[in-house]
Amino acid sequence: MANRKRIVLGIVTGILTITLLTSISVMVLANKSDRLITFESADTNNPVIDPQAAIRNSEGNVTFENDEYIMYLDETTLGVEIKDKKTGFIYESTKQDESSNESWKGFLNSGVSVEFYSQRSTMPERVDLLKGNPEKTFLFYKDGFDVTLNYKNYEFSMCLEVRLQESGMTANVKKDSMKEGETYKLGSIYLYPMFGATSKDSEAGYMFVPEGAGALIDLKDNHGKFKTPYIKKIYGANVGIDKFQVSESYRPAVTEPEKITVPVFGMVYTKKAQGFLGIVTDGQYNAEILAYPNGVTTEYNWLSAKFNFREIYTMQTAESSGVPTFEKTPYIRDIGIRYQFVSGDAANYTGLAKTYQDYLIGKGDLQKQEDKFEVKLDFFGADSKKWFIFDVVVPMTTVGQMDSIITDLTKDDVKDILPVYTGWQTKGVSLNYGSGNFKVERKLGSQRELFALIEKLNKQDIDLVLNQDLLWANPKRFYNTSSDIVKGINQIIVEEPTNAWVFDSMYYLTPSRSFEFAKRFMKRYEDTVVKNVALSKVSNTLFSYYSGGDIYSRGDTASKMLETLETFDTVNLSLEQPADYTWEYANKYFDMPLSTSNYSYLSEEVPFIPMVLKGYIPYWASYSNFEANEKQFFLKMIEYGAYPSFILTEESPNLLRNTNSSYIYTSEYDVLKGTIIKYYTEIGDVLRLVEGVSIQSHNYVDNNVVSVVYENGVQIIINYSNEDYELGDTIIPTMSFIVNEIQ
Repeated sequence: MANRKRIVLGIVTGILTITLLTSISVMVLANKSDRLITFESADTNNPVIDPQAAIRNSEGNVTFENDEYIMYLDETTLGVEIKDKKTGFIYESTKQDESSNESWKGFLNSGVSVEFYSQRSTMPERVDLLKGNPEKTFLFYKDGFDVTLNYKNYEFSMCLEVRLQESGMTANVKKDSMKEGETYKLGSIYLYPMFGATSKDSEAGYMFVPEGAGALIDLKDNHGKFKTPYIKKIYGANVGIDKFQVSESYRPAVTEPEKITVPVFGMVYTKKAQGFLGIVTDGQYNAEILAYPNGVTTEYNWLSAKFNFREIYTMQTAESSGVPTFEKTPYIRDIGIRYQFVSGDAANYTGLAKTYQDYLIGKGDLQKQEDKFEVKLDFFGADSKKWFIFDVVVPMTTVGQMDSIITDLTKDDVKDILPVYTGWQTKGVSLNYGSGNFKVERKLGSQRELFALIEKLNKQDIDLVLNQDLLWANPKRFYNTSSDIVKGINQIIVEEPTNAWVFDSMYYLTPSRSFEFAKRFMKRYEDTVVKNVALSKVSNTLFSYYSGGDIYSRGDTASKMLETLETFDTVNLSLEQPADYTWEYANKYFDMPLSTSNYSYLSEEVPFIPMVLKGYIPYWASYSNFEANEKQFFLKMIEYGAYPSFILTEESPNLLRNTNSSYIYTSEYDVLKGTIIKYYTEIGDVLRLVEGVSIQSHNYVDNNVVSVVYENGVQIIINYSNEDYELGDTIIPTMSFIVNEIQ
């Protein structure tokens, strides 16, 4: 024996051998497969359980229990069943399905699946627990287990940690436990992808996906109607890898109208009054949300997160061509999912939103901000157009004209105004991108005039917000391309099409350059009257990139973006459609999505994000100027509790035809004044009743009739149908709403 002291308990055909050691290991020969179970000293609050003392049910599954739930572990598949002790409902995490092919059969019946790349192939091989047959080493605790999985045939190992919580279950893999070899390279990992899955219409209910503000997919038999699953990256596409598809007219051939800004998903079983919210707690920056309605590959409705460690990109082999390849260096990081259960009255999408709200509050990521109804008016300053060989600034709204418009509105009792000044910088919005020049464009006025207006408005309790973009860069400028401009991991400069012809694309500033510009901005304005700033793009855009010989992950980008936001700690910060990891920095939320991408399998749009934020962070809808269905958009703002926004100019938008802002086709104040006053009055009369108040419930009382109840007893019922709706003694006219006070 070696000089080390150890104790080994080996149970082999009834012969017991004992050797001194500081820890204890037990080899158990099971009927189905051999597995090594170890236990050693651990946290006294959660001691390791001797495998021989572990509680097992009649089927031989290890059992864990707390006051709320009982969890059963199948050591072969790592599947868990969790029983709600109060209701008897059981959540299952694996499915045995003999009708599927071998690949899907193993995936459905495995708690963990891993995808690998080998050699030069960009087609990953998915390995489940049956096909991969990893050696399992268990460690049991009073509230769960650790299991080290050693895929010898794939030269890979990792440790899965599963814990039963008072509110549900967690599943995590620490980055330090992941080890890969030379032949096979880690592509992605699924953790309990079939958790809560249902077959066809065996359960009434729906899946929840964070599409736009939120959307549902009904649990019904689709009869093979759908062929494509819902798959989207959390926090949007990766511009450092995903190639923009552009048509001949310089418009995107493929668009992503709404991005995922919260790392969650869920399932509700309406008749059973049970459900769960899945929260991606770690590894979310490079993960995807997947939802498979039945008929898409299998008969099951299932949804989960997929954690990607390597992605496919195009390696340039010539100026206009390349070959697909996978990343050489993986983005190894901790990954984890928390399943939080809901039941009874909380078993609905409102309950899921409340669950996530409580989770964020507990983390300190969601804090109450001042909330009062205001109509947001984005005053567009200037852009530029080509004039022969020169670029000419086109002023649209000067500082003085902005003052006059606000004064005119206040005379009509429109006093709760949130003015935002966009394109106020030198040379206007497009040419200023990436310049780091934060002076006021001289054709719009002087800095002294701007400061004087800010002070004047402050006396009227109106805060003027300066809008700044710290991410885009105009390609006409000179840059240090090794440090200032984002290159994809293929070392090619990333260009995003603008759908305009003056500057048909824009670059991205590197996160470090954005950070430097943020410091420069604050150095110029931190000791001035500028106390309100709005930022676009940095709060919801993540990418991996190549810089200075190194490749940086989306997680690296997120860390630097958060550092950038911290730079603005002395001002009130408004963020444009911010991702949840930036909410702790947001005083105001701009551009709340009120719709989805209209995928065919989405059954309902729901205000999940508004229900999470209402009462904590005030939010505004996108511009009302450009909505084709004005009445429906008007009602959506009332339903979602979103305040109205307009983009305004003093001059006619016709002047913008030859600029990158030609998308602004209706903005002239004289044309929009009446609409602004109408929205201010009619929406304001309703939403002032619920300033700073959380949403208590949101539900469909009929197919096109929605009820929203706030915690102060205010109820709003909106009728989107083509006919008047009778609710008790109340008639709600078509495309209209009523407000009730519930005692």
